Amino acid sequence: MSTITLKLLSAEQSGQASVSYGLSADQLDQQSSAQPLVAGSSLAFILGNLSAGQRYYYRVNFQAQGASSSVAGAIYSFKTAAPAGRSFSFTLQADSHLDENSDLELYRRTLANVLADSPDFHIDLGDTFMTEKHSDPLSAVLQMAPDEATVNRRYVYERGNFGLISHSIPLFLVNGNHEGELGWLANGSAQNLSVWATQARQRHFANPKPGIFYRGDSLQEPWVGERAAWYSWQWGDALFIVLDPFWNSLAQASKDGWNLTLGERQYRWLADTLARSTASYKLVFIHNLVGGLDGQMRGGVEAAPFFEWGGKNLDGSDGFATHRPGWAMPIHALLRQYKVSAVFHGHDHLYAKQELDGIVYQEVPQPSAANTSSGPSLAKDYHYSSGTLLSSSGHLRVTVGPEGLSSEYVRAWLPKSETAVRKNRQVDDRWLVSRP
Repeated sequence: MSTITLKLLSAEQSGQASVSYGLSADQLDQQSSAQPLVAGSSLAFILGNLSAGQRYYYRVNFQAQGASSSVAGAIYSFKTAAPAGRSFSFTLQADSHLDENSDLELYRRTLANVLADSPDFHIDLGDTFMTEKHSDPLSAVLQMAPDEATVNRRYVYERGNFGLISHSIPLFLVNGNHEGELGWLANGSAQNLSVWATQARQRHFANPKPGIFYRGDSLQEPWVGERAAWYSWQWGDALFIVLDPFWNSLAQASKDGWNLTLGERQYRWLADTLARSTASYKLVFIHNLVGGLDGQMRGGVEAAPFFEWGGKNLDGSDGFATHRPGWAMPIHALLRQYKVSAVFHGHDHLYAKQELDGIVYQEVPQPSAANTSSGPSLAKDYHYSSGTLLSSSGHLRVTVGPEGLSSEYVRAWLPKSETAVRKNRQVDDRWLVSRP
């Protein structure tokens, strides 16, 4: 890893921006070239000549349009990729939603907790931008975003929330079903939500594209180019694999669970990525299992045996050879063969730690749920009958170290909700995968 992409956005100001950076906050001895920043448009800087396993410090220098001098911004920092054998941590969240069932203040409390953890990076498991369901944040109105401008506004709005951490914590995005990048919405033209949402993600966020450091989807898709929606990278002793079961799904799972698919290219890429890796820990990140239960893509290990993920029809008969001819094996069998340590998934709005065939299946809690006691009812509704089942809100903090890979569920509580047994940043559950 020798470069990092930094994206700037100002809603109101235009001018010239540059970035100073270095290994010490007192000596920012590297300098980017100045670029024009246009209000409302994201601007990308590629900071180069970086060394692995280091903390770098930086600040943005900005000269507003019409001003005679520039202003130096606050100093922030980021970490470059940990080398093999180096301990590190990362954090996760899922399903921030920011709809009528969300608490914005609690979400920001969770993000503050993430920032306090100072992880190497943060992974968001989707259902964040919500343009397939709600045109406006914190609204109960069900309205798919009707145009590109509406989609763009929602992505910019969410940048404001992520900005509480992403100045110092790199952000990796995983698509959810409510982002709108859905194959069943495509209409053969650029004028549909699947294209608008992809373009907004590419416009306003730094997305990993295949090259030296990342592996992923190199196909040039009409209107969007390289989507960078499924990708992998290695950090320390862990392989990270992000999957997208939506773009290649041409019909909804509510009609048939077999409709949900990675698509053959992504499936074969997954198999090849796992086969090539010698990482001690192999980790998969996906919004929901490919298939799920009850037509709503729900569930953890109880849903894992079915459809593309597990290969069975709902009646228990084998359906994989019929529905995926020429594919080697169902996804779960593939993960088991290559000794995947854990699958982190979202979609179901609770904390659920389960295991199947030596693989941890971790349902990631919401960071923003207004109802902080709904775990048992959600578990029942979404078919969870085993494992450790807890309510939201909060995030996961995962550490890869000498003892192994450990995960902690860090709860978020607002001051008004804290009690003698409910404290912000308390750890409500933890688990460990021992080093192989």
